[in-house]
Amino acid sequence: MSKFLYNLYNSGWLLLLICVIAACQTKVEKPANISLNKYSDSILIQIYDYQDKRDTKNLLSYFNHENSDYRKAAAEAFGSVQDSLAIPMLSHLLYDSSSQVRRAAAYALGQSYDSSAVLHLTRALQGEDSVFVRKELLEALGKVVTQPQIQLLYHHPVPTTKEKEGMAWGLYRAAIRNVHDGAAIRLGVSLLDGSNSYEARLGAAHLLARGKNLDLKRYQNSLITAATQDISPLVRMAVATALRNIPTEKTRNTLAKLAGKDLDYRVRVNALRSLTAFDFEKINSVVFESLNDTNINVAITAAGIIEAKASNKDQDLITENALKAHSLKIKTMLLGTALKLADDKAPLVDSIKQMYNGSHNSYFKADLLSALGNALISYEFLITQTYSEKHPAITTAGISALAKLRSTESFPEELEPAFTDVFKQAIESEDIAMITITSDLLTNPEFNLKEAYDSVDFLYEAKSRLSLPKDNEAIQSLNKAIAYFEGTIAKEVINEYNHPIDWELVKSLSKDQKVVVETERGNIELRLMVEESPGSVSNFVALAQKGYFNGKNFHRVVPNFVVQGGCNRGDGYGGEDYSIRSELANLRYTEGTIGMASAGKDTEGTQWFITHSPTPHLDGRYTIFAQVTDGMDVVHQLQVGDTIQSVNLKN
Repeated sequence: MSKFLYNLYNSGWLLLLICVIAACQTKVEKPANISLNKYSDSILIQIYDYQDKRDTKNLLSYFNHENSDYRKAAAEAFGSVQDSLAIPMLSHLLYDSSSQVRRAAAYALGQSYDSSAVLHLTRALQGEDSVFVRKELLEALGKVVTQPQIQLLYHHPVPTTKEKEGMAWGLYRAAIRNVHDGAAIRLGVSLLDGSNSYEARLGAAHLLARGKNLDLKRYQNSLITAATQDISPLVRMAVATALRNIPTEKTRNTLAKLAGKDLDYRVRVNALRSLTAFDFEKINSVVFESLNDTNINVAITAAGIIEAKASNKDQDLITENALKAHSLKIKTMLLGTALKLADDKAPLVDSIKQMYNGSHNSYFKADLLSALGNALISYEFLITQTYSEKHPAITTAGISALAKLRSTESFPEELEPAFTDVFKQAIESEDIAMITITSDLLTNPEFNLKEAYDSVDFLYEAKSRLSLPKDNEAIQSLNKAIAYFEGTIAKEVINEYNHPIDWELVKSLSKDQKVVVETERGNIELRLMVEESPGSVSNFVALAQKGYFNGKNFHRVVPNFVVQGGCNRGDGYGGEDYSIRSELANLRYTEGTIGMASAGKDTEGTQWFITHSPTPHLDGRYTIFAQVTDGMDVVHQLQVGDTIQSVNLKN
């Protein structure tokens, strides 16, 4: 044998043999194609395409499929399609052999927001043995139950943790629709007890914070205990909001303490907002102290309260704080308030103009124009800047300030013709923000603008220069203005199906694909929810791969709510010439959830937002497509004007 190998070697064949063996070995060890996510299944793609096209008929055809995954996918689709015609067949799936299918059907029935689903859900509850499905049934029932039926929700026993959570969220879903009674509120308060799970306490807290027309006075002590002692700041902040409904000295003192001392800035923000239920002279010391809070979001909240509640006696203190403020945002908010309260406005107007002319910061200049919206003597300057500046954030702030001036109670009659011309010019500008803002103003009956224009042809001409789906919001506003002037009903604006899902891109993404959003304040890591929201994820990834987000600003920040970016104008009115559909999967807005901004269902495009804390009122209404996995500390620092440097897939 060794002689044979020796001869092979001498003849050069040994090297060839080794190469052949190596090649064969490589071929054997090469892994087969790996499925990165569930959309390697072509049938699931087909079902999702039917969802994306709102094709009820073809979706229903999968309800009897032998594969439970397909039945589940078809049922889940109606959480987004929301076609009440599917309710009878969805109700049959409440008795499916698969608990996953039953849960999907329950969610879809809740998403119908149709009271005809109540009977189906209550019947299913009577025989359902899965606690996970029972939890879903209870929450879904809260979305559809009517006031006379409220007892159908809370009379069900809830012996397990999951069922208590379902009850809490069901009561919440009902209460935000003003469907509740004394027993429902009493049960909600009991679920705040620390012995209950975080999810149950959170649902109960939001029930009490966002429920409409609640009488909570008798529960003062229970709510104060939860607001000050619950181990979760996410529960404490929601209960702090609920305390605004109990305007007593005890709750005021509690809120003042929370606003100044709670370790979580979001609790401080909510406590400050709840203090606005009291007379400003009783809370002004706390509010002015909060201007110096170490967290900018708390200070901005305080400045907003001063803007809304302060009186002339506070003017000197406001001006003093404005002059020493390090934050440009707080400075402009306080300057605007001081200007509103000042008897002699000229000196402040001159100071603001000087700051404006000396700045190259577009968002600072926009805020300065907003401040000038408190002084009628600045109207000529506002008109000039609105129609001469190039950055949309500035022009949008300018037209908004002019609209605010026109809305003042003592608006002088002699200026009415000038403002009438300004607003017509805005409509004719082809700027979608100006058109939207001005169209909304034209419909205000207090201004009697029907008599100001000889014809509405300029509205029709402006509309003719716009197109769907890009200008959906502006067309909506124009339609309302036209209907107001003509005494008709505004035409509904619906985007036709466009921009199909890029399934090849979807299939290339891992089920837990991560992306990194690089900002000037640090990096934010996101996990994309490709299986739940493939259309939004593929849209986001495609934009990121083109560098679309690079250099764009976060144009909107609401303390303890959201930061928003992705606008190509930088003012919130931008987008591209396409739209994607809403994907309302069974997901929840928690801290650090990323959702798609929209101007109504199925109008999403390029703009997205990140939540500071749970926002359950957005659940089932705005697409969720990602979750922050690292970098929430960066999210909490972001401010208007901060730049997105890049968005990249993480290997």
